[in-house]
Amino acid sequence: MKLTIGEKFRFLRACAQKDEKEVSESLKLSLSTYIKIEDDFIYPKDSVIRRAAELYGLDYDGFLRVGEE
Repeated sequence: MKLTIGEKFRFLRACAQKDEKEVSESLKLSLSTYIKIEDDFIYPKDSVIRRAAELYGLDYDGFLRVGEE
């Protein structure tokens, strides 16, 4: 089953054992905006995806491939 973009953010955050506040601060986003991304209410800009990928040690394409197997 494929993950939505929000599910990818949530999955990687959980694997890194971080909370929403920690990740939102690392990505320079408000907590409410970050939660909306995880809940698939808004789609993140490419720059946010790139920062998130870097946070988790992935490249952009690697981030997008999470959960695609």
